[in-house]
Amino acid sequence: MSEADNSWARLATHVIRVALARGDIGYVELANALTTDGVEESERTLVRLTFLLQIIQVSDDDPPALWADALRMSGTWEARACAVMAAELSRQPWVTPEELVHRLALLGILTTEKTLTSHLTEGTVPLSVFLQCIAALGSPSLDRFIPFTALISAAKSGVGVVVGAG
Repeated sequence: MSEADNSWARLATHVIRVALARGDIGYVELANALTTDGVEESERTLVRLTFLLQIIQVSDDDPPALWADALRMSGTWEARACAVMAAELSRQPWVTPEELVHRLALLGILTTEKTLTSHLTEGTVPLSVFLQCIAALGSPSLDRFIPFTALISAAKSGVGVVVGAG
């Protein structure tokens, strides 16, 4: 894993810890609440945007205002993650997946439009990739969880980082 990958992974972990702390919820309590709600998490899914959304929901923390409607939706967590990303993109409706890939590339994050679109339409976006998108979009949605300057620092930490070939 490159230094840039490590930076984004550390940021994703930090966001999860802050969300847990803001909701005054521990890992055991979270696991019990998720199990009670019928959510089955694996180590692989714990690094996705859906996990952050589940923490916010379980902890009764106020979500970022832009995400409130998405979190009130019924359906799968993946559908809610899609709605959160759609809400983020709605702030700048001229930003297409192609443009977002271009913006990510300017930050040194290389991915394909196909891979990014797949993550966004299936709701399977890794939290680190979501953080990269937030940085590329200049979104203030996560300001309560992480300073935007931390996203900028992570973006500056590497050039040519490959995010999922596809």
